[in-house]
Amino acid sequence: MLNEDPARPGRTDPNRRTANYFMEEFTLTLMDQKGLPLYRLAGTHMVHYPDNDTVEVTAPHAVFYRQDTPHWEVVAEQGLTNSQGDEIYLLGEVVIRQFGADAKTNKMKIFTQDMRVEPWAKYAETNQPITLLNSFGKTHAIGAQVYLKEERIELLSQVRGDYEPTPRP
Repeated sequence: MLNEDPARPGRTDPNRRTANYFMEEFTLTLMDQKGLPLYRLAGTHMVHYPDNDTVEVTAPHAVFYRQDTPHWEVVAEQGLTNSQGDEIYLLGEVVIRQFGADAKTNKMKIFTQDMRVEPWAKYAETNQPITLLNSFGKTHAIGAQVYLKEERIELLSQVRGDYEPTPRP
């Protein structure tokens, strides 16, 4: 009987993927046709796999701009996309925050998991539970479609909320 050594040179693990490039502590800025920033993506680690043209990102942090002003921020544990970046899958905990004029006027935060983002369309969606916090209170739902450009959020099901009325003068 022949004893094969799996570590012997010449044998490859069919489950092992080979990366053709990677980056550490990177920032990528995509511009629109007018040369204004569309969105900026940063992360602690990025690796590209040519076998299926995927890019894995550790700790993705995206900022979406309105003209040249940061308007929305999206942070996640992991991200997965193709080399064109036209669709990004955010995996694990995801936080979306809408910027206000300053830290005191930030408008809204959304907490969820596993979200799909279309950066060029400034659109995101999930079918996972979400919690939305704003100046009116807290809302819970299952699933959401987030239209960043239009500042519109559609909560898909099982919506319930706690609201505090604005005090009257």
